[in-house]
Amino acid sequence: MADEDLERQSRQSQNANEVEEDDDEIASPFDHPAFLPVLLWALTLWFGYDGWFNPDFQAGGESHEHVDFNRYGFVVLIALAIYFTVRELRFARQKEEQAVDPTTRSSGE
Repeated sequence: MADEDLERQSRQSQNANEVEEDDDEIASPFDHPAFLPVLLWALTLWFGYDGWFNPDFQAGGESHEHVDFNRYGFVVLIALAIYFTVRELRFARQKEEQAVDPTTRSSGE
């Protein structure tokens, strides 16, 4: 009986050590919640500039045949940028509210 208790306590302490190790790991910049929205907004600006303002992509420019790709890409990227920005802002607000009031539960997650 005592051996089982010692073994259980040993497993619990190992699990606690594993959790502490996970908390001590340095997160990469790619793990930040704002990484994807910022990347999408940057690509949106790039595609928008090339699609409508860059003289090389306008009529008579050397890359004129690729202007449609940039214009359609701009539309797709702006939709994705708006969606992921709103999603991450909602998640950040929800996380902030839970930090203030830990009794609230997240719905659907």
